[in-house]
Amino acid sequence: MIVGEEGIHIKDLYYVMMKNQCGNVKKCKTLIKHQKVFVNGQCIVKHDYSIKDNDEIIVDGKRINAHPFVYYMFYKPKGCISASYDKNDLCVMDYIERKDCFCVGRLDKDTTGFLLITNDSFLSKRLLLPQYHIDKKYLVEVDKVLTHDLIDKFEKGIVIDKNVVCQSAILQIIDERYCYITISEGKYHQVKKMFLSCGYVVINLKRVSFAGIELDPFLKEGEYRELNDCELRILEKRILMNQ
Repeated sequence: MIVGEEGIHIKDLYYVMMKNQCGNVKKCKTLIKHQKVFVNGQCIVKHDYSIKDNDEIIVDGKRINAHPFVYYMFYKPKGCISASYDKNDLCVMDYIERKDCFCVGRLDKDTTGFLLITNDSFLSKRLLLPQYHIDKKYLVEVDKVLTHDLIDKFEKGIVIDKNVVCQSAILQIIDERYCYITISEGKYHQVKKMFLSCGYVVINLKRVSFAGIELDPFLKEGEYRELNDCELRILEKRILMNQ
């Protein structure tokens, strides 16, 4: 269950109605109050009635979707654009069957890994605004031997674009040329620029975690699946922290 606008949950009846284009908050509550809404044949008069995925919801004589939201983990392949459409290149949304979805953030064309795909615009906003500091973890391959003094440099904040100071980042060295880096920002080409400021060129970049959710090791590039209940709870917790 994900928390939505004004502290409601996405399973609250009137929020489900709103996402089915039944009207704004006031109109949906009015429909409920005037006994125009039935769930599994029962007239519902509480606007925060909790909806289950298999419920049959009838609003003013018309059936609506009890589960209007989807949350997908997509393993973005290299060469794919983080967009809905591009006239020259293959896009993320070319892989996704549902066409009402969009990417939460973006990955560079040559970067692979975890992209969150959803049709929940509120969730996307909560995860993308810089003041919410959502962690993003990457596996990085560089062009030469990593030195341990980089750990302290990244923790203090790397300067990119001459005068832009990045927030503290966590660097974990795996071996001579591979490491993990965890950042809580999303500046343009940030990871590549951070390493370039230290004299390194990033050869390969893969996002392995987003908002505390790990990329499924069984997913192949270009594949996606719905987030499971545990992963949804992780998202809910992160959003609650930012209320």
